[in-house]
Amino acid sequence: MDIVWLLVVGLLLAGWFALDGFSIGAGMVMGALRDDPPARRRVIAAIGPFFLANEVWLIAFAGTLAVAFPDTEARLFTSLYPTLVLLIAAWLARDMGMWFRSRRPGRRWRTRWEAVMAGASVVFAGAAGLFLGNAVQGPAGSGVWVLNPYGLLGMLAVVAVFLLHGAAFLVARTHGELRERARHVAGRVVLPVVVLMVAFIGTAPLVADDITPIAFVLGTVAPIAAGVAWYALRKGKDALTFAATTVATVAVPFTAGALMAGRILAEAAEPSTLQRITIVLLPALPVLIAGQVILWWIHRHRLSDRSVTFF
Repeated sequence: MDIVWLLVVGLLLAGWFALDGFSIGAGMVMGALRDDPPARRRVIAAIGPFFLANEVWLIAFAGTLAVAFPDTEARLFTSLYPTLVLLIAAWLARDMGMWFRSRRPGRRWRTRWEAVMAGASVVFAGAAGLFLGNAVQGPAGSGVWVLNPYGLLGMLAVVAVFLLHGAAFLVARTHGELRERARHVAGRVVLPVVVLMVAFIGTAPLVADDITPIAFVLGTVAPIAAGVAWYALRKGKDALTFAATTVATVAVPFTAGALMAGRILAEAAEPSTLQRITIVLLPALPVLIAGQVILWWIHRHRLSDRSVTFF
């Protein structure tokens, strides 16, 4: 039963990486559109229908981890408290940008909030990567300890993967000049993603105690998927590009989870607790997935002048 719940926790975190990852990545792309307010507006229109539903996965991950693996949650959240504060602050700033940018007229007001969104998206992704890189090592130090080389490597890797994923989302969801600029961003970030992910798994034996073959197998998925995305990008296959970056993004938390699976399983809740939450919480997972499927089906078409604007 503990293995089942480890997979559920991994699925929830991977779901957040895949879904909110493109929202965060698209927010980062806005930083390259300072000279084009209409393009920034289309980026917000592209992610508007999705970003609130995407955040549910992160909340579900944190709650499920706390119930199924309480010792792991306590250890990680206590040792990495400064990283979590940074993550939550960036999360709130990103959402405030979405809600507030259109609440007052004036280009300066909108431009400032769009800059907040772009900066907060970078910090949000970086904090998530910093948390993941330190979690692999089994954190036990002070707040300064999180700024170690492997934690910073995780930070750079997640920022790059999210940026690639967000650019691929805009390639698949928009058209015209914005699509071409997103293609350019995606093409430039593919190589850094490959290098950083190879480094992330290649240096893992230096910091992680329990390295399993499956961790190395999963670690090769992200660079291979990034290579497929580069090929699809050159061939103009937008759907394949986005599918490939989704696989690359999902591979990151699964790789990190495989690197610390033994430690997490040793800190599982009591069997009676796992049995009770299986009855209560596990049936909610298909509902969560079905909600995402319906949302994507409703908004399956590219943006157009007739698309509904949410923010």
